[in-house]
Amino acid sequence: VAAGVLSAGHARALLSLEAGPEAQEELAARIVAEGLSVRATEEAVTIANRNGQAPPAAPRRKPIQMPGLQDVAEQLSTAFDTRVTVSLGKRKGKIVVEFGSVDDLQRIVELMNASEQ
Repeated sequence: VAAGVLSAGHARALLSLEAGPEAQEELAARIVAEGLSVRATEEAVTIANRNGQAPPAAPRRKPIQMPGLQDVAEQLSTAFDTRVTVSLGKRKGKIVVEFGSVDDLQRIVELMNASEQ
């Protein structure tokens, strides 16, 4: 903290780490190396303090199944030559287009732009 590498918020989070000074130093090095935010540091401390216990699972909402969504996903998947998923919530939907590399992403974007013209 005195050297200006870590903020007071980082230091407060590190002090609540129950594993001891060695673990605090390891996490401090990780904060610097990865540029962790204070919130990310607090989360890392919380996880470490649980000693491997899994957090309580939040109930997941089931996506709404609507006829035709799978067909739309398959059409987009064929058009973009990649996996596409389409899901629908209560008020809005989501289309996820997967890509394997930056070049693949550029190819998909070019296909999207070509379909506008």
